Amino acid sequence: MERQLTLEELSRKVRQQEDTVAQLVRIIAATNHRISDLKIKQETMENNLIR
Repeated sequence: MERQLTLEELSRKVRQQEDTVAQLVRIIAATNHRISDLKIKQETMENNLIR
């Protein structure tokens, strides 16, 4: 027999999922920032080797 969730329980679960999504977005943003930094560093190093 399935247990029915109360509105409060559903709200709590939705909040938890929203928090998880927000955390994942922050992780993705930080990763993208790091990739951009590494790309700039690599391009600088390559340009210094060419000169």
